[in-house]
Amino acid sequence: MAQVLEPALKAKQWPGGDVRAFLRTVRDESGLLTGWSHDQFGFMHLGFQEYLAASELRRLAFEGDKQAVLGQLASHYGESWWQEVILLLLAQGNPSLFNPFMQAALSQPGFDEASDLLGLILEEAAEVSPEPFLEWLRQAPGEAPEFWDRQWSALQVLFRLLAEDDLKALAASLRGHPSPKISAWLGLQAQAKLQNIRVSDHPSGIELVLIPGGRFRMGSPEGEGDGDERPAHEVAVRPFYLGRYPVTNEEYGRFLKANPKTKEPEYWGDRQFNQTRQPVVGVAWEDACRFAEWAGGRLPTEAEWEYACRAGTATPYWWGNEIGTNRANGGVSGSQWSGKQTSPVGSFEPNPFGLYDTSGNVYEWTQDRWHEDYRGAPADGSAWESGNDPRRVIRGGSWYIKPDSLRSAYRFRYYSVYRSNFIGFRLAQDL
Repeated sequence: MAQVLEPALKAKQWPGGDVRAFLRTVRDESGLLTGWSHDQFGFMHLGFQEYLAASELRRLAFEGDKQAVLGQLASHYGESWWQEVILLLLAQGNPSLFNPFMQAALSQPGFDEASDLLGLILEEAAEVSPEPFLEWLRQAPGEAPEFWDRQWSALQVLFRLLAEDDLKALAASLRGHPSPKISAWLGLQAQAKLQNIRVSDHPSGIELVLIPGGRFRMGSPEGEGDGDERPAHEVAVRPFYLGRYPVTNEEYGRFLKANPKTKEPEYWGDRQFNQTRQPVVGVAWEDACRFAEWAGGRLPTEAEWEYACRAGTATPYWWGNEIGTNRANGGVSGSQWSGKQTSPVGSFEPNPFGLYDTSGNVYEWTQDRWHEDYRGAPADGSAWESGNDPRRVIRGGSWYIKPDSLRSAYRFRYYSVYRSNFIGFRLAQDL
Protein backbone atom coordinates (compact mmCIF):
# COMPACT_ATOMS: atom_id res chain seq x y z
CA MET A 1 0.00 0.00 0.00
CA ALA A 2 2.84 2.37 0.88
CA GLN A 3 4.44 1.86 -2.53
CA VAL A 4 1.22 2.90 -4.26
CA LEU A 5 0.52 5.89 -2.03
CA GLU A 6 4.00 7.39 -1.82
CA PRO A 7 4.17 8.87 -5.36
CA ALA A 8 0.62 10.21 -5.04
CA LEU A 9 1.43 11.95 -1.75
CA LYS A 10 4.55 13.50 -3.24
CA ALA A 11 2.58 14.74 -6.24
CA LYS A 12 0.03 16.35 -3.89
CA GLN A 13 2.82 17.68 -1.66
CA TRP A 14 1.12 16.33 1.44
CA PRO A 15 2.51 18.29 4.41
CA GLY A 16 1.97 15.69 7.12
CA GLY A 17 5.18 13.70 6.76
CA ASP A 18 6.03 10.43 5.00
CA VAL A 19 3.65 7.76 3.77
CA ARG A 20 3.64 5.89 7.09
CA ALA A 21 2.58 9.05 8.88
CA PHE A 22 -0.25 9.38 6.37
CA LEU A 23 -1.37 5.80 7.02
CA ARG A 24 -1.28 6.35 10.78
CA THR A 25 -3.44 9.45 10.34
CA VAL A 26 -5.95 7.50 8.24
CA ARG A 27 -5.95 4.74 10.86
CA ASP A 28 -6.48 7.12 13.79
CA GLU A 29 -8.98 9.53 12.24
CA SER A 30 -11.03 7.75 9.56
CA GLY A 31 -11.74 4.26 10.85
CA LEU A 32 -10.82 2.82 7.44
CA LEU A 33 -7.59 1.16 8.56
CA THR A 34 -6.44 -0.81 11.54
CA GLY A 35 -2.86 -1.39 12.63
CA TRP A 36 -1.74 -5.00 12.51
CA SER A 37 1.73 -4.09 13.85
CA HIS A 38 3.94 -1.03 14.09
CA ASP A 39 4.25 -0.60 10.32
CA GLN A 40 1.56 -2.90 8.96
CA PHE A 41 -2.01 -1.82 8.24
CA GLY A 42 -5.18 -3.51 7.11
CA PHE A 43 -8.76 -2.52 6.35
CA MET A 44 -11.01 -2.17 9.39
CA HIS A 45 -14.09 -3.17 7.38
CA LEU A 46 -13.88 -6.30 5.26
CA GLY A 47 -16.50 -4.94 2.86
CA PHE A 48 -14.19 -2.11 1.79
CA GLN A 49 -11.39 -4.57 1.08
CA GLU A 50 -13.79 -6.80 -0.86
CA TYR A 51 -15.02 -3.88 -2.94
CA LEU A 52 -11.47 -2.85 -3.85
CA ALA A 53 -10.61 -6.46 -4.71
CA ALA A 54 -13.64 -6.70 -6.99
CA SER A 55 -12.79 -3.39 -8.67
CA GLU A 56 -9.19 -4.46 -9.26
CA LEU A 57 -10.27 -7.82 -10.68
CA ARG A 58 -12.64 -6.04 -13.03
CA ARG A 59 -9.81 -3.76 -14.21
CA LEU A 60 -7.46 -6.71 -14.73
CA ALA A 61 -10.13 -8.64 -16.63
CA PHE A 62 -10.72 -5.84 -19.13
CA GLU A 63 -7.10 -4.76 -19.45
CA GLY A 64 -5.47 -8.20 -19.50
CA ASP A 65 -6.34 -11.84 -20.06
CA LYS A 66 -10.04 -11.89 -19.16
CA GLN A 67 -10.31 -15.67 -19.33
CA ALA A 68 -7.32 -16.20 -17.04
CA VAL A 69 -8.44 -13.60 -14.48
CA LEU A 70 -12.00 -14.90 -14.27
CA GLY A 71 -10.82 -18.50 -14.30
CA GLN A 72 -8.62 -17.81 -11.28
CA LEU A 73 -11.52 -16.14 -9.46
CA ALA A 74 -13.88 -18.98 -10.42
CA SER A 75 -11.47 -21.46 -8.81
CA HIS A 76 -12.59 -19.95 -5.49
CA TYR A 77 -16.29 -20.41 -6.31
CA GLY A 78 -18.16 -21.49 -3.20
CA GLU A 79 -15.43 -20.33 -0.78
CA SER A 80 -16.94 -17.98 1.79
CA TRP A 81 -13.97 -15.59 1.73
CA TRP A 82 -14.56 -14.90 -1.96
CA GLN A 83 -18.35 -14.83 -2.06
CA GLU A 84 -18.77 -11.08 -1.58
CA VAL A 85 -15.98 -10.30 -4.05
CA ILE A 86 -17.78 -12.35 -6.71
CA LEU A 87 -21.12 -10.67 -5.97
CA LEU A 88 -19.60 -7.18 -6.07
CA LEU A 89 -17.82 -7.95 -9.34
CA LEU A 90 -21.00 -9.17 -11.03
CA ALA A 91 -23.09 -6.32 -9.60
CA GLN A 92 -21.13 -3.95 -11.85
CA GLY A 93 -22.51 -3.63 -15.36
CA ASN A 94 -21.93 -1.83 -18.63
CA PRO A 95 -20.39 -4.13 -19.65
CA SER A 96 -21.18 -7.08 -17.43
CA LEU A 97 -18.84 -9.98 -16.71
CA PHE A 98 -21.72 -12.35 -15.93
CA ASN A 99 -21.45 -14.57 -19.02
CA PRO A 100 -17.69 -15.23 -19.02
CA PHE A 101 -17.55 -15.66 -15.25
CA MET A 102 -20.47 -18.11 -15.10
CA GLN A 103 -18.98 -20.06 -17.99
CA ALA A 104 -15.82 -20.47 -15.91
CA ALA A 105 -17.74 -21.17 -12.69
CA LEU A 106 -19.72 -24.00 -14.27
CA SER A 107 -16.41 -25.80 -14.84
CA GLN A 108 -15.55 -25.82 -11.14
CA PRO A 109 -15.95 -29.08 -9.19
CA GLY A 110 -17.71 -27.30 -6.32
CA PHE A 111 -20.36 -25.59 -8.46
CA ASP A 112 -23.20 -27.95 -7.52
CA GLU A 113 -22.57 -27.57 -3.79
CA ALA A 114 -22.77 -23.75 -3.87
CA SER A 115 -26.47 -23.33 -4.71
CA ASP A 116 -26.84 -20.51 -2.17
CA LEU A 117 -24.17 -18.47 -3.95
CA LEU A 118 -25.79 -19.11 -7.33
CA GLY A 119 -29.11 -17.85 -5.96
CA LEU A 120 -27.46 -14.65 -4.74
CA ILE A 121 -25.72 -14.14 -8.08
CA LEU A 122 -29.00 -14.44 -9.98
CA GLU A 123 -30.58 -11.91 -7.61
CA GLU A 124 -27.77 -9.34 -7.43
CA ALA A 125 -25.93 -9.41 -10.77
CA ALA A 126 -26.34 -6.27 -12.86
CA GLU A 127 -27.17 -8.41 -15.88
CA VAL A 128 -28.34 -12.02 -15.95
CA SER A 129 -28.36 -14.13 -19.10
CA PRO A 130 -29.28 -17.76 -19.83
CA GLU A 131 -26.47 -17.98 -22.40
CA PRO A 132 -23.68 -19.58 -20.29
CA PHE A 133 -26.08 -22.27 -19.10
CA LEU A 134 -27.44 -22.89 -22.60
CA GLU A 135 -23.85 -23.19 -23.83
CA TRP A 136 -23.27 -26.09 -21.44
CA LEU A 137 -26.36 -27.86 -22.69
CA ARG A 138 -25.31 -27.42 -26.31
CA GLN A 139 -22.23 -29.54 -25.67
CA ALA A 140 -22.34 -33.25 -26.47
CA PRO A 141 -23.09 -35.11 -23.22
CA GLY A 142 -20.45 -37.78 -23.76
CA GLU A 143 -20.30 -40.70 -21.34
CA ALA A 144 -19.27 -39.07 -18.05
CA PRO A 145 -22.06 -38.93 -15.42
CA GLU A 146 -20.25 -36.03 -13.75
CA PHE A 147 -20.68 -33.96 -16.91
CA TRP A 148 -24.36 -34.95 -17.10
CA ASP A 149 -24.84 -33.71 -13.54
CA ARG A 150 -23.32 -30.37 -14.48
CA GLN A 151 -25.67 -30.13 -17.45
CA TRP A 152 -28.57 -30.93 -15.11
CA SER A 153 -27.41 -28.08 -12.84
CA ALA A 154 -27.38 -25.75 -15.84
CA LEU A 155 -30.88 -26.92 -16.79
CA GLN A 156 -32.17 -26.19 -13.27
CA VAL A 157 -30.97 -22.59 -13.61
CA LEU A 158 -32.78 -22.33 -16.93
CA PHE A 159 -36.04 -23.37 -15.23
CA ARG A 160 -35.72 -20.02 -13.50
CA LEU A 161 -34.59 -17.91 -16.46
CA LEU A 162 -36.48 -19.18 -19.51
CA ALA A 163 -40.08 -18.66 -20.53
CA GLU A 164 -42.28 -21.73 -21.06
CA ASP A 165 -42.00 -21.73 -24.86
CA ASP A 166 -38.20 -21.57 -24.65
CA LEU A 167 -38.17 -24.46 -22.17
CA LYS A 168 -40.24 -26.54 -24.58
CA ALA A 169 -37.80 -25.82 -27.40
CA LEU A 170 -34.92 -26.75 -25.11
CA ALA A 171 -36.64 -30.01 -24.20
CA ALA A 172 -36.90 -30.91 -27.89
CA SER A 173 -33.15 -30.37 -28.31
CA LEU A 174 -32.34 -32.65 -25.35
CA ARG A 175 -34.26 -35.74 -26.48
CA GLY A 176 -32.19 -38.88 -26.00
CA HIS A 177 -29.93 -37.35 -23.37
CA PRO A 178 -28.25 -40.12 -21.30
CA SER A 179 -28.69 -38.36 -17.93
CA PRO A 180 -31.38 -40.09 -15.81
CA LYS A 181 -32.34 -36.74 -14.27
CA ILE A 182 -32.70 -34.97 -17.61
CA SER A 183 -34.52 -37.99 -19.07
CA ALA A 184 -36.99 -37.89 -16.17
CA TRP A 185 -37.67 -34.22 -16.84
CA LEU A 186 -38.17 -34.92 -20.54
CA GLY A 187 -40.60 -37.68 -19.59
CA LEU A 188 -42.69 -35.21 -17.61
CA GLN A 189 -42.72 -32.87 -20.60
CA ALA A 190 -43.94 -35.70 -22.85
CA GLN A 191 -46.54 -36.76 -20.28
CA ALA A 192 -47.99 -33.26 -20.30
CA LYS A 193 -48.79 -33.61 -23.99
CA LEU A 194 -50.91 -36.69 -23.26
CA GLN A 195 -52.89 -35.04 -20.50
CA ASN A 196 -55.91 -32.82 -20.98
CA ILE A 197 -53.88 -29.64 -21.09
CA ARG A 198 -54.75 -26.64 -23.18
CA VAL A 199 -53.20 -23.22 -23.48
CA SER A 200 -55.69 -20.44 -23.01
CA ASP A 201 -56.31 -18.48 -26.21
CA HIS A 202 -56.48 -15.39 -24.02
CA PRO A 203 -53.40 -13.08 -24.02
CA SER A 204 -52.52 -14.46 -20.59
CA GLY A 205 -51.38 -17.67 -22.31
CA ILE A 206 -51.99 -19.74 -19.18
CA GLU A 207 -51.79 -23.54 -19.41
CA LEU A 208 -54.94 -25.15 -18.03
CA VAL A 209 -55.45 -28.77 -16.95
CA LEU A 210 -58.85 -30.43 -17.22
CA ILE A 211 -59.79 -31.64 -13.75
CA PRO A 212 -62.32 -34.49 -14.03
CA GLY A 213 -65.42 -34.30 -11.89
CA GLY A 214 -65.87 -36.66 -8.97
CA ARG A 215 -66.48 -37.10 -5.27
CA PHE A 216 -63.91 -36.97 -2.48
CA ARG A 217 -63.62 -36.72 1.26
CA MET A 218 -62.63 -33.16 2.15
CA GLY A 219 -60.75 -32.38 5.35
CA SER A 220 -58.78 -34.49 7.82
CA PRO A 221 -59.68 -37.46 10.02
CA GLU A 222 -59.29 -37.34 13.79
CA GLY A 223 -55.63 -37.40 14.74
CA GLU A 224 -54.46 -35.44 11.69
CA GLY A 225 -54.33 -31.67 11.40
CA ASP A 226 -56.33 -29.10 13.35
CA GLY A 227 -59.99 -28.70 14.22
CA ASP A 228 -60.60 -26.28 11.35
CA GLU A 229 -60.06 -29.22 8.96
CA ARG A 230 -63.03 -31.08 10.42
CA PRO A 231 -65.52 -32.57 10.17
CA ALA A 232 -64.28 -34.47 7.14
CA HIS A 233 -67.15 -34.62 4.67
CA GLU A 234 -68.09 -35.84 1.21
CA VAL A 235 -68.05 -33.25 -1.58
CA ALA A 236 -69.05 -33.60 -5.23
CA VAL A 237 -67.00 -31.53 -7.67
CA ARG A 238 -67.92 -30.78 -11.27
CA PRO A 239 -65.29 -30.91 -14.02
CA PHE A 240 -63.37 -27.65 -14.44
CA TYR A 241 -60.07 -26.31 -15.68
CA LEU A 242 -57.28 -25.31 -13.31
CA GLY A 243 -53.93 -23.68 -13.97
CA ARG A 244 -51.12 -26.18 -14.44
CA TYR A 245 -48.96 -23.84 -12.36
CA PRO A 246 -49.57 -20.90 -10.06
CA VAL A 247 -49.74 -17.68 -12.09
CA THR A 248 -46.18 -16.58 -12.87
CA ASN A 249 -44.57 -13.15 -12.98
CA GLU A 250 -44.40 -13.47 -16.76
CA GLU A 251 -48.16 -14.05 -16.98
CA TYR A 252 -48.99 -11.32 -14.49
CA GLY A 253 -46.77 -8.95 -16.45
CA ARG A 254 -49.05 -9.42 -19.47
CA PHE A 255 -51.96 -8.36 -17.29
CA LEU A 256 -50.10 -5.22 -16.19
CA LYS A 257 -49.21 -4.39 -19.79
CA ALA A 258 -52.86 -4.70 -20.82
CA ASN A 259 -53.98 -2.66 -17.80
CA PRO A 260 -51.36 0.09 -17.40
CA LYS A 261 -53.23 1.81 -14.56
CA THR A 262 -53.07 -1.31 -12.40
CA LYS A 263 -50.73 -1.13 -9.43
CA GLU A 264 -47.70 -3.40 -9.58
CA PRO A 265 -47.59 -6.16 -6.95
CA GLU A 266 -45.51 -5.77 -3.84
CA TYR A 267 -42.03 -7.27 -4.40
CA TRP A 268 -42.33 -6.66 -8.17
CA GLY A 269 -38.92 -5.01 -8.06
CA ASP A 270 -37.35 -7.57 -5.70
CA ARG A 271 -35.01 -9.93 -7.53
CA GLN A 272 -35.63 -12.58 -4.92
CA PHE A 273 -39.24 -12.88 -6.08
CA ASN A 274 -39.56 -11.28 -9.54
CA GLN A 275 -37.94 -13.78 -11.91
CA THR A 276 -39.95 -14.77 -14.97
CA ARG A 277 -40.82 -18.34 -13.93
CA GLN A 278 -41.39 -17.65 -10.25
CA PRO A 279 -45.01 -17.41 -9.08
CA VAL A 280 -46.27 -13.86 -8.70
CA VAL A 281 -46.50 -12.78 -5.06
CA GLY A 282 -47.45 -9.55 -3.33
CA VAL A 283 -51.00 -9.70 -4.69
CA ALA A 284 -54.09 -9.18 -2.54
CA TRP A 285 -57.19 -11.31 -2.98
CA GLU A 286 -58.85 -8.52 -4.98
CA ASP A 287 -55.79 -8.31 -7.28
CA ALA A 288 -56.03 -12.04 -7.95
CA CYS A 289 -59.75 -11.75 -8.71
CA ARG A 290 -59.14 -8.91 -11.17
CA PHE A 291 -56.47 -10.91 -12.97
CA ALA A 292 -58.75 -13.96 -13.11
CA GLU A 293 -61.60 -11.91 -14.57
CA TRP A 294 -59.26 -10.41 -17.17
CA ALA A 295 -58.00 -13.89 -18.09
CA GLY A 296 -61.52 -15.24 -18.54
CA GLY A 297 -61.63 -17.29 -15.37
CA ARG A 298 -61.94 -17.09 -11.61
CA LEU A 299 -60.27 -18.27 -8.44
CA PRO A 300 -60.91 -21.91 -7.51
CA THR A 301 -63.23 -22.66 -4.63
CA GLU A 302 -61.64 -24.18 -1.55
CA ALA A 303 -63.28 -27.54 -2.29
CA GLU A 304 -62.10 -27.49 -5.92
CA TRP A 305 -58.61 -26.63 -4.75
CA GLU A 306 -58.35 -29.54 -2.29
CA TYR A 307 -59.93 -31.97 -4.76
CA ALA A 308 -57.39 -30.97 -7.43
CA CYS A 309 -54.50 -31.08 -4.97
CA ARG A 310 -55.37 -34.55 -3.72
CA ALA A 311 -55.84 -35.83 -7.29
CA GLY A 312 -57.52 -39.00 -6.08
CA THR A 313 -55.24 -39.58 -3.07
CA ALA A 314 -56.28 -39.77 0.58
CA THR A 315 -52.86 -39.50 2.26
CA PRO A 316 -51.75 -36.32 4.09
CA TYR A 317 -49.54 -35.34 1.13
CA TRP A 318 -50.48 -36.36 -2.39
CA TRP A 319 -47.23 -38.36 -2.60
CA GLY A 320 -47.64 -40.20 0.72
CA ASN A 321 -47.80 -40.02 4.50
CA GLU A 322 -44.57 -38.08 5.12
CA ILE A 323 -43.14 -34.83 3.80
CA GLY A 324 -39.95 -36.59 2.63
CA THR A 325 -36.98 -34.68 1.26
CA ASN A 326 -37.00 -32.30 -1.70
CA ARG A 327 -40.56 -33.15 -2.72
CA ALA A 328 -41.71 -29.52 -2.55
CA ASN A 329 -40.55 -26.03 -1.60
CA GLY A 330 -41.51 -25.73 2.06
CA GLY A 331 -39.76 -24.16 5.03
CA VAL A 332 -37.68 -27.21 5.95
CA SER A 333 -38.46 -29.59 3.10
CA GLY A 334 -34.88 -30.03 1.90
CA SER A 335 -35.03 -28.08 -1.36
CA GLN A 336 -32.47 -25.47 -2.37
CA TRP A 337 -35.14 -22.77 -1.98
CA SER A 338 -36.58 -23.92 1.35
CA GLY A 339 -36.91 -21.08 3.84
CA LYS A 340 -35.32 -18.64 1.39
CA GLN A 341 -37.59 -17.76 -1.52
CA THR A 342 -40.07 -18.98 -4.11
CA SER A 343 -38.88 -21.50 -6.67
CA PRO A 344 -39.48 -21.51 -10.42
CA VAL A 345 -42.83 -23.17 -11.06
CA GLY A 346 -42.53 -26.78 -12.18
CA SER A 347 -39.33 -27.45 -10.23
CA PHE A 348 -40.83 -30.54 -8.57
CA GLU A 349 -42.89 -33.50 -9.75
CA PRO A 350 -46.55 -32.87 -10.64
CA ASN A 351 -49.39 -34.59 -8.82
CA PRO A 352 -51.45 -37.32 -10.56
CA PHE A 353 -53.66 -34.68 -12.22
CA GLY A 354 -50.56 -33.05 -13.74
CA LEU A 355 -50.63 -29.98 -11.47
CA TYR A 356 -47.39 -28.48 -10.21
CA ASP A 357 -46.69 -26.73 -6.91
CA THR A 358 -49.97 -27.54 -5.19
CA SER A 359 -47.88 -28.24 -2.09
CA GLY A 360 -45.44 -25.50 -1.14
CA ASN A 361 -43.84 -22.63 -3.06
CA VAL A 362 -46.73 -20.19 -2.42
CA TYR A 363 -50.02 -20.29 -0.60
CA GLU A 364 -52.87 -19.78 -3.07
CA TRP A 365 -55.93 -17.57 -2.69
CA THR A 366 -59.31 -19.29 -3.05
CA GLN A 367 -62.79 -17.82 -3.46
CA ASP A 368 -64.00 -18.84 -0.03
CA ARG A 369 -64.51 -16.68 3.03
CA TRP A 370 -62.90 -18.08 6.19
CA HIS A 371 -64.95 -20.27 8.54
CA GLU A 372 -63.53 -21.83 11.70
CA ASP A 373 -64.49 -25.39 10.68
CA TYR A 374 -66.53 -27.30 8.09
CA ARG A 375 -69.86 -27.43 9.91
CA GLY A 376 -72.41 -26.18 7.36
CA ALA A 377 -69.96 -26.23 4.43
CA PRO A 378 -71.38 -26.72 0.90
CA ALA A 379 -71.30 -30.30 -0.37
CA ASP A 380 -71.43 -29.39 -4.08
CA GLY A 381 -67.94 -27.87 -4.47
CA SER A 382 -69.21 -24.29 -4.59
CA ALA A 383 -67.59 -21.38 -2.77
CA TRP A 384 -68.58 -20.82 0.86
CA GLU A 385 -69.13 -17.06 0.88
CA SER A 386 -71.62 -16.64 3.73
CA GLY A 387 -70.72 -14.67 6.84
CA ASN A 388 -68.80 -11.44 7.21
CA ASP A 389 -65.28 -12.56 8.09
CA PRO A 390 -62.90 -10.26 6.13
CA ARG A 391 -60.37 -13.08 5.69
CA ARG A 392 -60.18 -15.48 2.77
CA VAL A 393 -58.97 -19.07 2.69
CA ILE A 394 -55.44 -19.72 1.43
CA ARG A 395 -54.19 -23.20 0.59
CA GLY A 396 -51.04 -25.16 -0.16
CA GLY A 397 -48.36 -23.92 2.24
CA SER A 398 -45.33 -21.94 1.12
CA TRP A 399 -41.56 -21.71 0.84
CA TYR A 400 -41.05 -20.63 4.44
CA ILE A 401 -43.76 -22.49 6.34
CA LYS A 402 -43.63 -25.71 8.42
CA PRO A 403 -43.94 -29.09 6.62
CA ASP A 404 -47.33 -29.83 8.17
CA SER A 405 -48.74 -26.86 6.23
CA LEU A 406 -48.00 -28.55 2.91
CA ARG A 407 -50.61 -31.25 3.58
CA SER A 408 -53.49 -31.43 1.11
CA ALA A 409 -56.09 -30.67 3.81
CA TYR A 410 -54.22 -27.83 5.53
CA ARG A 411 -56.05 -24.51 5.43
CA PHE A 412 -55.27 -21.02 6.65
CA ARG A 413 -56.80 -17.55 6.51
CA TYR A 414 -55.50 -14.17 5.45
CA TYR A 415 -57.02 -10.71 5.23
CA SER A 416 -58.07 -10.14 1.64
CA VAL A 417 -56.40 -6.71 1.43
CA TYR A 418 -52.97 -7.95 2.57
CA ARG A 419 -50.12 -8.56 0.15
CA SER A 420 -47.40 -11.02 1.06
CA ASN A 421 -44.29 -12.61 -0.43
CA PHE A 422 -45.65 -16.08 0.34
CA ILE A 423 -49.11 -15.88 -1.29
CA GLY A 424 -49.96 -16.21 -4.98
CA PHE A 425 -52.88 -17.78 -6.82
CA ARG A 426 -53.93 -20.15 -9.58
CA LEU A 427 -56.50 -19.58 -12.33
CA ALA A 428 -59.66 -21.71 -12.54
CA GLN A 429 -62.07 -21.78 -15.45
CA ASP A 430 -65.49 -23.33 -15.99
CA LEU A 431 -66.04 -25.75 -18.87
